[in-house]
Amino acid sequence: MVVGTSMLVVFALAMATLEQQVDNSLAELENAAEPIPGFTIEDATNVEGAVVSFTINNGGTGYGAGQVEVNGSAGSFLADLVVTLGVVTGLDIIDHGSSYLYTSTYYLELTGPNIGSSLNITATLGNIVYTNITNTGSVDLNTEHSWVFSDGSNPHNLSDDFQGYLPETIFPGETYTHHYYSDSQSTVTRIAVSNDGVTKVARVV
Repeated sequence: MVVGTSMLVVFALAMATLEQQVDNSLAELENAAEPIPGFTIEDATNVEGAVVSFTINNGGTGYGAGQVEVNGSAGSFLADLVVTLGVVTGLDIIDHGSSYLYTSTYYLELTGPNIGSSLNITATLGNIVYTNITNTGSVDLNTEHSWVFSDGSNPHNLSDDFQGYLPETIFPGETYTHHYYSDSQSTVTRIAVSNDGVTKVARVV
């Protein structure tokens, strides 16, 4: 009888130890598990007739700081001149504009007086999809680990903005705006964003 009781005590202690080890292992697994990313696509909008690129046919000479707009237009396109030793070498686009007619050829002209001369820049029009993505989770979202799809195809990295490769970190609570150029004048119907196995889809208006 004493032997049987002792065996029961030993068995109970062994079970308690095993249960504690299992509990500890589960706790370690929970602590080691990475949180699932959380994000939403706030909205996605087609911006037709936007200035998607430009060609500097002649950078001119003698230029200082200034801005350019689409010639003879009341549209909203606006860009700052990038000037090197008086020559315009690039533009920093502030607003791509919208609703410019595809059938027209557009030139960019200075918005105000400038001492330079001979500047000649032409604009290329297309459709841009503005997509606003908000990090609703508890972990940072790295755009280099995220992918964008338009109408179920054309995958590209979220860092690959049509203005260049622009890797960013989207912190919890932040909203990030992605500019997608469809390489044409056609509009997009749906946009999808995927990160670490989580995919969200939104209708483009």
